Amino acid sequence: MNAEKRIPELDGLRGCAILLVTVWHSVMLIDPSKGAINYLIWRFSIFGQSGVDLFFVLSGFLIVGILSDHKESEAYFSTFYARRALRILPPYLILIIGFYLLTRLLGTGYYIGARVPLWALLTFIQNWFFVSTQGTEPAAITGTWSLAIEEQFYLVIPALVWCVPRRYLLSILLAICLASACARAVYFWSFPTDFYGPYVMTPLRLDGLAIGGAIAVAYRNDAIRAGIFAHIKTIRSACLLLLSIAPFYAWSLRSASGHQVLYYVGHLYLSLMYGLILILATRPGDSATKSALRSNVLKFFGLISYSLYLFHTPAKGLVFYLFYGAPERLQTMSDALLMAVSAAVAIAFCMGLYRFVERPAQLRGRTFSYNSNAQDSDSIAVQRR
Repeated sequence: MNAEKRIPELDGLRGCAILLVTVWHSVMLIDPSKGAINYLIWRFSIFGQSGVDLFFVLSGFLIVGILSDHKESEAYFSTFYARRALRILPPYLILIIGFYLLTRLLGTGYYIGARVPLWALLTFIQNWFFVSTQGTEPAAITGTWSLAIEEQFYLVIPALVWCVPRRYLLSILLAICLASACARAVYFWSFPTDFYGPYVMTPLRLDGLAIGGAIAVAYRNDAIRAGIFAHIKTIRSACLLLLSIAPFYAWSLRSASGHQVLYYVGHLYLSLMYGLILILATRPGDSATKSALRSNVLKFFGLISYSLYLFHTPAKGLVFYLFYGAPERLQTMSDALLMAVSAAVAIAFCMGLYRFVERPAQLRGRTFSYNSNAQDSDSIAVQRR
């Protein structure tokens, strides 16, 4: 498998991930006491937070695949980090600097201050500060914890792929997955009142990234890849079984034992399920799953998924502040309409951002080549969230 070959189904998976997250963030404030429909939405929509787990699996798959394919390149490190910087930094800096200036101008109280200093955001270590804030950090930057985890992952994974012989890399990635899941469970068992740390601490959230990376490595071994696709019916059955658990899993997250479910088994369950979905989406041939993932709607949201992940929350906060002078809420039909307006504003803004900032930066990134004799063709790296 070649990491430079575009896989359109991955855009669809990325579109699914960002829709899960944005819908969840739009309805999470609904009042469950106002009727059965509100209660069911409140109870089940929490599954949308699993979109981040899907993003992690996709990131591991794409990044480890790219690194594995270019391990012998003399420009291995320089090209990887140049491309990552041009992919990640332009929209992110617009968010952080723009948010910093805007909140001081409007005086909303959402300041970047001593608890989450600007330098922490600029160095991608804010997730460690979020452990102390326990979810009370400024709403417009709270989602950047997952980006921080990925950036910290990028600091380590190139060296790991470069140093470790290919025959050992699959086993090491699977071991990292298991170790991270076990460490998360042990941490929460040891600190049962820390409801946020296991969610945002990098060593405790590596299972999705590692599973995605393991699939990428497995695909690059002819015998293992053939074995995977020879058992595709079993994989499909296992995937359907895990999907059938999803409603019960979502229901349990709103129970008194929700954090135990999430941190003892939840993230590992989601990583395994999304890993199987990834295999089904990238298998040879055609299928109903692959056709659905090629839809124009999912492709569209996949293309703007990175910017939309960053900006949908601040857009929501800004729209509600301008109309109400208060943080977002979801209690009346007017609130619901304003929530829809904020989503439209975020999508329109991210369309422009993709066209005038993201895409040009990605094209600039492709001028950095792993092959000193030729520029790379259209890369999966360009598809990244």
